[in-house]
Amino acid sequence: MELIVSPTLKELGVTLSYHLVSFKNQDHQEKLWQELLNPLFQQLETGGVGQIKEDPQIIATKKVYRALGKDPARFRPSSDSLWRRVAQQKGLYQINDLVDLNNFFSLKYRIPFGSYDVTKIQSPITLTVGEAGETYPGIGKASVNIENLMVLTDESGPFGSPTADSTRGMIGEDTSEAIVIGYHFLADDFATIQKEIKEVLEAYLTEGHVIEQGIV
Repeated sequence: MELIVSPTLKELGVTLSYHLVSFKNQDHQEKLWQELLNPLFQQLETGGVGQIKEDPQIIATKKVYRALGKDPARFRPSSDSLWRRVAQQKGLYQINDLVDLNNFFSLKYRIPFGSYDVTKIQSPITLTVGEAGETYPGIGKASVNIENLMVLTDESGPFGSPTADSTRGMIGEDTSEAIVIGYHFLADDFATIQKEIKEVLEAYLTEGHVIEQGIV
C-alpha cells in the first residue's frame, strides 16, 4: 500500500503512520473493553475536559487546522471529540473490534486515527487538502464539509479525514483487511508507537496479523 503526504502538509510537519492488517472482525469483545478501553476511560475522566486544551498533541493538531483555514472548534479532530466524550463521562459507542481499537489508539496517543476497508479504496492514497465547496457523505452524518480540511484521497476521490470519515471506506463486520492510519503533528517516538500498535492489533483482533506497516 502506497501512502503520500502532499508537500503543503509536509511543510506543516504532518506525518502519517499506518498498519495494514488482516483479521476476522466481530461486533463485541469484552476482553478488549475490560483490559484496554475501560481503564483508559477512568484515567481520562479524572482530569476532566480542562486537560484537553493543554495537551501538546491537541495543541499541535489544532495549529495545523488553523494554518489550513479550518476552525478546529467547529470541525474538531476525532482525538479531541473522543476525549471530550470520555472526560464528560458519556463513554463511547461500541461498534466492532477494529473501530473500537481505532478509538483506543486515538485516545491513548491523543491523535486522530482512521481505519479503512482496503477493498473499498485504492492505492496510492494521498493526504492532501479538501477543495473549495468539497463534501462527502460522512459516517453518521449526511454531509461533511472537507473544504480546507486534511483529507485522504484515492483515484475515486476523498474518503477520510482526521475529523470525520466518509461512508465509502468504513469498516464493517465483514471487513477482513484494513489499513489503520494515524495522523501525527509532532515528532513522536514513531518506533515505539508502531511497535505498540502492532502488538495490540495482533493481540486483540481475531486472527489478527499485521501485513505491512510504515511511516510517511
